[in-house]
Amino acid sequence: METMEFFKTPKGQVIAGAHRYLKAAKLLRYSETWAERPTILQTPTLHLLGHGLELLLKFPLMASGVDQADIKRQFGHRLVALWEHDLNEHVRGLCKERATVAWDEARTSGRWFEDDFDKDPKEELVRGIHSLAWLHGADSDFALRYVVKSPTQAPRPAFLIDVLDDVAERAVKNPTILTETW
Repeated sequence: METMEFFKTPKGQVIAGAHRYLKAAKLLRYSETWAERPTILQTPTLHLLGHGLELLLKFPLMASGVDQADIKRQFGHRLVALWEHDLNEHVRGLCKERATVAWDEARTSGRWFEDDFDKDPKEELVRGIHSLAWLHGADSDFALRYVVKSPTQAPRPAFLIDVLDDVAERAVKNPTILTETW
């Protein structure tokens, strides 16, 4: 199928949407406004990140033939359930592979002076996704859409963005990288 035609399909719209939301999160996180007044952008950035991840994780299910309405009924906005689904094994692998690279890039960049980088990047990715999932989902009363109760621990958006945006960028160029069966 021609690339432009693909992006007119529901599957194409989902992967393109994941790319747009994750790219928007990256633009906010690395903006001058974030550098000057990060608190004003933290929740909107995490909201974009959560929605982009949700779309990224729903794509392989759709690509394997699962009906979009069934995905909505079965998963809703439950990021951990989507992340752990067997059809997302390849996405998890791509993200964990990228996590190691992003962690090393951050370590050498000097961007996060407060971090000693003694943690495992793959474990940090999974922890970050679980934290984001809680904020994105019903257990927090959809805190990223409505009210974030204080004090709330949030994941490090820059690390998640550096991982997920790269995977989405690669996927929009070649959606087949997200699944081995499609």
